[in-house]
Amino acid sequence: MPLDKKNHNNNYYYNNNNNNNNNNNYFQTLRFSYKRLFRTTYPLLILFTILVFFFSYKECFSNPLELKCSIEDYDIIEDSQDFPIQNEKFLTYLPHSQFHNQFIELKNAIVLAYLTNRTLIVPSILQTEHKVLSISHSPLYYLNNQLINNTNIKKDRLLCDIKYSDHCSPEYEAYDNFELINWEEIIDFSWIKNEIKIIHRGYDFSIEGLFNICNIPIKETNNTNNNNNYNITLQGLLEDNNDVYVISNDNKYYYRFFDTENSNNSYILSKYETPYLISDLRKREEKLIHVDTLFGSTRIDYRNKNVIKWRIDMLRSLKLSHPTLLDVSNNIINELGGFGNFLGAHVRTADGRFKHNLENIIDQVIEKLKKYQKISNQTINSNNIKNLSLNDCKLLNKKIIFIATDSSNPHVTLSKIFSTFSCVFTINDFDDFVNPLMKISYTFDKNTKMSKFFYPLLDLLIISNGMDVVVTYSSTFSGFAKYYHDVLVFERESLKKKINNNNITET
Repeated sequence: MPLDKKNHNNNYYYNNNNNNNNNNNYFQTLRFSYKRLFRTTYPLLILFTILVFFFSYKECFSNPLELKCSIEDYDIIEDSQDFPIQNEKFLTYLPHSQFHNQFIELKNAIVLAYLTNRTLIVPSILQTEHKVLSISHSPLYYLNNQLINNTNIKKDRLLCDIKYSDHCSPEYEAYDNFELINWEEIIDFSWIKNEIKIIHRGYDFSIEGLFNICNIPIKETNNTNNNNNYNITLQGLLEDNNDVYVISNDNKYYYRFFDTENSNNSYILSKYETPYLISDLRKREEKLIHVDTLFGSTRIDYRNKNVIKWRIDMLRSLKLSHPTLLDVSNNIINELGGFGNFLGAHVRTADGRFKHNLENIIDQVIEKLKKYQKISNQTINSNNIKNLSLNDCKLLNKKIIFIATDSSNPHVTLSKIFSTFSCVFTINDFDDFVNPLMKISYTFDKNTKMSKFFYPLLDLLIISNGMDVVVTYSSTFSGFAKYYHDVLVFERESLKKKINNNNITET
């Protein structure tokens, strides 16, 4: 019998409504159950999260220096090559003095690592207020202890807001000026890394940290007792260890390295006292060669033509690479007229023999500047010299001079230069251009800006882009600026030759 369609539809809607009511009751009951479950478990979830966090990072609260949980990138800079391989041998040294002295050490270390086929462990750049916290050359164990002490005090002071220590007192404020900088933050190592393996030592000068990099076990030493200080312990760890070969002497200029053996065993030592053959170092079986200092522009004697050529290429590759620093320097160089259209000079004034001999240094610089200006003493009347603005100097086609100096008040300290030449400028005349550098902080200490570190490098970049560099005799800064200028000239001439050769080929 066929179904009554109308009754069938009515029954369908009736049954459907009943089902919907039942479903609503079911979901209401279910929602109530979830709410009650949520109220019960939510506090437990919060408690569980807190406990997991605490136990995962409890070391941060007990000793914040043990982990990098308090300060990002605190103890070491990551390096893709920081793991030892089988039979790998290492070379390292200790940095000291100011930046350009440390740069000389680095360059010598790169050569030795290359010629001995060793991985170079590079210490960070030391940056301090030289007059407040000096780190000059000293015997190996004393210098290493000083670096460890400075680093540990600085680390303690960085954590004073988290964990108080005796180093947080005002008497240690001088250590706030102590900074460590990875070389690759400012220097291009790309060419070097194709030639030798580099490991950055990071923010740790401990022997334990060094041995960990080299995979050298720390052994008990007979060179320690209850009365020995840390220096003696350090000496024992290094010298009583078959895995370590130490080259050290109290005299900074004691040893000189030679790339070629002399059959007569006669070597030109100059101001040094004893020769070291690099070929002998290459044969050393110890896992680590630790040198106290590699400072000295003539530390290595070069006779091998292949080595000389390689070293030239290496030196040309080590260029400043910090992008903001380069942008700022290029803007100022363009204001001065561009590459080769102004004259650069360096006058060191503030410390040591330079301070005592300042009057003679200024006179020497003036005489050299006159040669470029093609003027004589007879044509100069200091009373008639008027210092012009940069725009006026350009309009009048005057020779522009840029002075790099460590003087805090150059218009006073170098007044004789300003009264001799009308178009003399320093970095103080370009404050608006320098502002981007004021915003950059140290990686080691993010609370401190790098401007004091950048200023000398900015000076160097500017004067090296001039037509020439008038130097302060025996200044390492002047020497580097002069060399950097020569590198820039070489690059430009090489580029011109390449372009000319391409044009000849095309025609």
